[in-house]
Amino acid sequence: MRPISRGGYRLVAVLAGVALLTAAGAGCARQDPGGGDESGGSEVSGSSTAHSAPTQDTGDAVVDDEPRDDLTGQQVVEWTDYEVVSERELRFHFPTGTPDCYGSRTAVEEDDSGIRVATIVGLVPGAPENCALVGRTASIVVTTETPVGDRTVEHLEVADEDLP
Repeated sequence: MRPISRGGYRLVAVLAGVALLTAAGAGCARQDPGGGDESGGSEVSGSSTAHSAPTQDTGDAVVDDEPRDDLTGQQVVEWTDYEVVSERELRFHFPTGTPDCYGSRTAVEEDDSGIRVATIVGLVPGAPENCALVGRTASIVVTTETPVGDRTVEHLEVADEDLP
């Protein structure tokens, strides 16, 4: 087990706070697998695209995190729920810290029967030495290789030690 890095303790504190807030206000995970055909393949990637979509509650736009490949001190954070955005896009919600300190990316594996996704957060380059202990629920969109169809969507198990 590697030691918690600079920002690691802050991230743990922020995530604990967000987890408590999420648990207090969260309902069941949305699991509406869209339509489409099923075909195979397996891929691990960090690719997804930033999207904006109106929310159903307030009409305000949701701004998804832009996936990053330059994070340090990365940690896997379990997503709390997801929604089907389109035939090949899923939006995942997860706890993290402020965007000036923390960024995110995903790891994805998919095959004929399921889509497994890990949400990963870490410090962005140039993050302040003292990041505010403010948590937020972020979202990121994953584009699948094939239509979601009736495949199951599950957490991808990735150990923090296996992250670059």
